[in-house]
Amino acid sequence: LTKHGAWPWIVSLQWRGRHACGASVIGSDWLLTAAHCNVDLQSWSAVLGLHAQNDQTSEAVQTRQVDRIIFNEQYNRRTKQADIAMMHLQQPINFTQWVQPVCLPPEGQNFTAGRKCFIAGWGRNTDAWFCQRFLPVKREFFLPIVAKVLLIGGHMIVGFFSGDSGGPLMCLDDGSWTLIGVTSFGAGCGLPQKPGVYARVSAFASWVAQTRHAFNFLCLSVTTRTEMC
Repeated sequence: LTKHGAWPWIVSLQWRGRHACGASVIGSDWLLTAAHCNVDLQSWSAVLGLHAQNDQTSEAVQTRQVDRIIFNEQYNRRTKQADIAMMHLQQPINFTQWVQPVCLPPEGQNFTAGRKCFIAGWGRNTDAWFCQRFLPVKREFFLPIVAKVLLIGGHMIVGFFSGDSGGPLMCLDDGSWTLIGVTSFGAGCGLPQKPGVYARVSAFASWVAQTRHAFNFLCLSVTTRTEMC
């Protein structure tokens, strides 16, 4: 089990009130997640500061509505190429000890073996029909990265457990936790000895920065504030 308050950037993305995917806080009004998670904009909400799925009334918890989903232009639904998306929140996040942003890697940073890395979330613990059974309490898994990581078109294949789709693969980098991967897919749902596949965040760092800049410029350019901005 994860200690309450650990990994304060992890988000429970809920579709029609049920946990469906993970995401990471990367700014006061931005999340990073997997593109394949997103289907209907109107049905998504983001629950932050959450530890147990049955304790969403805790003072630590903040809930925000998603008002914009931006897919990477290279995303391929069939191959999961560039399986990464940004979510803009309708209201800014209040940063607390329970809710904090995660660091992003610089563009093109290579992932090397021997780093201390974790995945965490409410990932499925069964390979039942549609893998519908989620863990009620957030858990973490240590990934001992001891071999060369295989990079395939922005993908990383590492570890032996699949967490939440859209959730983070985090590594300790110079004393700070850095988001190096976004969970894309795996063989089954948390099957032992089956690798998880992650979108390599450093391959999309420039896209993230440019998207945020363009969105902010658009919002500042309009004469009246819209719901999107």
